[in-house]
Amino acid sequence: MPTPTDLPSPMDLPTLLVALRRSAGLSQERLAEAAGLSSRTVGNLERGRVVPQPLTVERIAAVLGAATSVGAAAAGQLTRAAAASTAGPPETAHPLALPDPTPPGTVPPGNGRESQLRQIGELATAAVGPEPSTTGPTVVVVYGPAGTGKTEVAVTAAHRACRRYGVDGLLLDLAGTSRQPLAVGTAIDRLLRAFGVPEHRAPLPVLERATLLRSVMSGRRGILVLDDAYAEEQVRPVLPASAGWLTIVTSRSGLAGLFGARWCPLESPPTAVATGGPAGSDTAYLRLPAAQRQLFRRLALLRPGDHPATVAELLTDLGPAATAHALDGLIEAGLLTDAPQPGSFRLCPTVRRHAAARLRQEETVELWRDTCLRLRRHPDRQQ
Repeated sequence: MPTPTDLPSPMDLPTLLVALRRSAGLSQERLAEAAGLSSRTVGNLERGRVVPQPLTVERIAAVLGAATSVGAAAAGQLTRAAAASTAGPPETAHPLALPDPTPPGTVPPGNGRESQLRQIGELATAAVGPEPSTTGPTVVVVYGPAGTGKTEVAVTAAHRACRRYGVDGLLLDLAGTSRQPLAVGTAIDRLLRAFGVPEHRAPLPVLERATLLRSVMSGRRGILVLDDAYAEEQVRPVLPASAGWLTIVTSRSGLAGLFGARWCPLESPPTAVATGGPAGSDTAYLRLPAAQRQLFRRLALLRPGDHPATVAELLTDLGPAATAHALDGLIEAGLLTDAPQPGSFRLCPTVRRHAAARLRQEETVELWRDTCLRLRRHPDRQQ
């Protein structure tokens, strides 16, 4: 079991966390699963990219403290290190600085990502270029199923624009797909600290803090990446309100309620698993309730593209309310995405192939023949 003399300085939270995790023989993924967190949260803590939250650190310390190779005393240092790391003002004016640029080849041109990077690059030119053509803030939503490289595209595009136009870039992880999505108030506070605004001894109400943030961002220029958003209400309070900003939001959902935004959909890369879905999607499918699995399989009967939610009602006998619930479940699982048109969903070709593989494995033609007839007769079906 590590002793205090074996461990790094308690002020160095990232190094301490890595040392204790390795002593426990755990990977980032296994530690995250045991603590009820996302692996991204653990990874960001180990890289020092996020401000440690007390509850998050408590969960990690509890898992590590239960490991005989670490022990409760050593794990207790983790809690003290987290407290010490947030006791004073940040040492840098930009604690939310963009991570290192994406390594070459992570978003290769042949993988269909260069077109999205060009699209975002054009928006960056209009928003923060030497001769901006926009009169207000610009927002683009990069969305798609899990494993499509949304964060890589957003960070790569942000780095290109920052280098080209000499502006600062910030990345805020909203942790929307984790069990602890970032609260709006916390998101605002982190951005305020990134701009050098000290914490108020008596915290202001959220709406007042949001107004202060917009005031601070006014007159500045930059790229703001809001990574892993789960809903529009998590994004709106932290959006810049003035020109000179490009905000890149990543989400599994299309966030259709962000009026005035541009949309940049990502489909699964060609390296998807043989079943036709993105990596891990078959595991996600098998964990779904029976109603959601049936709806997903029947999606193979639709063409790729955007469809109104009413079409989903034709695929099963669940009824409108249950179908809507099942559709929401597929979107939350990352097997479908919202489409920009409100009340619609997007079916990408790779996901459809995955659905077709499941349909062939689990159903006979007789089971869904009536479904095909309903689709042909319904006015909302895709022509």
